Formats: sequence, C-alpha cells, structure tokens
Amino acid sequence: MFAVGCLQSQQCHTDRCPTGVATQDRLRQRAIVISDKSLRVAHFHRETVIALAELIAAAGLNHPRELRPYHFMRRTGPDRIVSFTELYRFMEPGELLSGTTHPSLKEAWEVATPESFAPQGASGPGNIMLAAE
Repeated sequence: MFAVGCLQSQQCHTDRCPTGVATQDRLRQRAIVISDKSLRVAHFHRETVIALAELIAAAGLNHPRELRPYHFMRRTGPDRIVSFTELYRFMEPGELLSGTTHPSLKEAWEVATPESFAPQGASGPGNIMLAAE
C-alpha cells in the first residue's frame, strides 16, 4: 500500500482516501499514475525479496523453505521471548489427511467437511457456540 502511495490517513473505510489508493471514487483514483506507481511497486517488491534473502542468510539458511518455527520469536511479556515452537502446536506431515487425535484440534477436525466451510456437527450445520452466548 505504501508503494502505491498510501499515507495512512486512516480514511480507507470512508471511500475518501486522499491518495486514491483505497477508494471507488473515479476522481480520487485519477491521483494514481499507473506508470509511476508500477515502478514503485516493482522496486518495493525487489527490495523486499533482497531483505528476505539477507534474513535467510543471517539465519544460516540457504532458502526460505528451510525456515522452521524455532526461527521465529514472539515477546509474551516484558521480560520473556519464546519461539513459535513453544507457543504453537504444529501438525505432523499428513495429519490433515488422516485426522488428528490432538485435543486442541480434534473437535475442529470432527466438524470439518470437504463440502463446506460451515462447521457440521452435534449443534447443527453452521451453528457455532460463541463464548458470549
């Protein structure tokens, strides 16, 4: 968004984006000069790929596919930083196909169907109990 010209005016939802980036207003859209913006976006993308390559090399890796959860950290408190390995449970290869018995995923797996994103289960199709109910 920045490469296209976003100024973070925080007016995206009003359809009155001053730069024309987040609007359906044809007059405001005229502020976007495609020939200029396309070069900026291409440059931004190229620099992002270069930055990624530098991060991968700094981690001692050769390719982004070598990244693992322990390469990523998250601050969980003012004096505590933990790896994603400690924070999240990662599935084993093939576990989505065979099903899972892990308690945190078992219920979601049981109500999932290949025909719909709406959960199917004991509480009926598409019925999800929210914590506030």
